[in-house]
Amino acid sequence: MKFTRSLPRLAALALTTALVAAAPAQADTVSLDLQSAWPLTMPASGQNAEYLAEKLNALSGGSLKVKVYSAGKLVPPLQIFDAVQQGSLDAGYTSPLYVAGRFPAVQLFGGIPFGPDVLTHAAWIYNGGGREIWSEIYAKQGVVTIPCGLMEREAGGWYSFEIKSVADFSGKKLRFAGLAGETMVKLGASIVLLPTGEIYPGMEKGVIDGAELSMPAIDVTVGLDNVAKNYYLPGWHQPAAMNELIINQAKWDSMDEAQKTAIEEACKATNLRSVMSTQTANAEAVKGFEAKGVQVRQFPPEVLEAIKAKVDEVMKEQSEKDADFKRVWESVSAYRASTEAWAARQ
Repeated sequence: MKFTRSLPRLAALALTTALVAAAPAQADTVSLDLQSAWPLTMPASGQNAEYLAEKLNALSGGSLKVKVYSAGKLVPPLQIFDAVQQGSLDAGYTSPLYVAGRFPAVQLFGGIPFGPDVLTHAAWIYNGGGREIWSEIYAKQGVVTIPCGLMEREAGGWYSFEIKSVADFSGKKLRFAGLAGETMVKLGASIVLLPTGEIYPGMEKGVIDGAELSMPAIDVTVGLDNVAKNYYLPGWHQPAAMNELIINQAKWDSMDEAQKTAIEEACKATNLRSVMSTQTANAEAVKGFEAKGVQVRQFPPEVLEAIKAKVDEVMKEQSEKDADFKRVWESVSAYRASTEAWAARQ
């Protein structure tokens, strides 16, 4: 009789045990220290990092604990990749342009002179094979990259002189980077690599004669309209760009699929937020520049033609020197050609 009375209890115990065994294991909480390459107050690039952290903490249901740091809080901005690679920093929000010296090919993800527009650039990365190559390059370094922060066309830069012909660049000291910098050298300019915080004093003291930084919404935060009165729109050197979230490979491998998916989806949301967030701010910044006496100019067509010819030379030289660069350049060129029948009618 005692045994019979215990049957319901045994059945309940068995059912409970079965349910526990069948239930998916709760994900271990993963903490991520994430540093941005830019101040968190900077429009787009900087604010994206904070937005990304907020989304990850929410989307993961608490299984990801992301703490975001502004530029320079843990490591210098240009050392983020090294810190993530070594594991002293879990993750970084940065630009592939910042490691172009080590991996020339990845700067094509961060901005291509006379390259595709913002939608074509993103479509190539996600649907045209770009991301696969990008990931393969970083995988050899123990770093995972996720496209994270689609950027609209940049401005053409600030100059202490008016540009009427390419001869005006000769002998000038300019702040440019990457492929655009190599192009300007071919036009007779000297390139001075200055971090963002040194551009204003550099222009003010005559250390440089001109500088490109970013789009108007970002340029206005640096105050360059106070030290230069010639502003060129639009820029030729970066019609579109993609920033990146980089994560240490071992840290990435410690996550489950749900956590990885949350990161992927949060970055897609960041792409949309990034490219939409500066439309009004860019327009307001340009109006403000004009009100302060800045001459907002366009590059003469013949100047753009001469610059484009030098860009073609740079691309050819880089492709001959670096197999990965050649592979990426051929990938984006082929994708762009495949969309021309539609893009040309927009």
